[in-house]
Amino acid sequence: GLAAKDDLVFLSELMRIVCMTVFRHLRFLFGGLPSDLSASETTNNLAKVVCQCVRGMDLGALSACLAAVVCSAEQPPLRPIGSTSGDGASLILISVLERATELLTDPHAACNYNMGNRSFWQASFDEFFGLLTKYCMNKYHSIMQSMLIQSTSNVDDVGPDAAKAISREMPVELLRASLPHTDERQRKLLLDFAQHSIPVVGFNNTGGNGGHVNSETVLS
Repeated sequence: GLAAKDDLVFLSELMRIVCMTVFRHLRFLFGGLPSDLSASETTNNLAKVVCQCVRGMDLGALSACLAAVVCSAEQPPLRPIGSTSGDGASLILISVLERATELLTDPHAACNYNMGNRSFWQASFDEFFGLLTKYCMNKYHSIMQSMLIQSTSNVDDVGPDAAKAISREMPVELLRASLPHTDERQRKLLLDFAQHSIPVVGFNNTGGNGGHVNSETVLS
């Protein structure tokens, strides 16, 4: 018969399969927060359980989860923490990035991965980072276009309103959690984007700081 050790291996493998399925379907599961209180609580609990599982994963499993997100036909809902539309997907992705940071920076955890896993992680992250930054740039341009259309008669008002909308819509926590895994080129891309988009420079003719959000908040 199966020994207790075999049961643990089976359960561990089962949880890995379940997590992989969740990562492939983040939009389906966390695309919107159900209006029903019970269903909403179930959705939030699912995110918490997956985050807990992630905290026990090795680098290879984390890489596979991130690869599942990138390879999914569904665009994951990349939202800031606390979003009224639901932040389950972002919480899960942040837990992956933070767990990977922990493994890659803790000398005692080095035994949990080999160079193959390290390469797999970096490749998975690079693809995810591309997806994340593309989403953020598209979101920024969408917000600015909408603001400009609404404020054709008063361009001075675009800066403050856009800054508020950007801070409300941009997944800053995901960008921040990504930083430890970026190379110099990716960090420059992120810094350029932060300086360009967060302060919304050039849309306030008064030259004041009324519509400015410190770009350092994205990178610290």
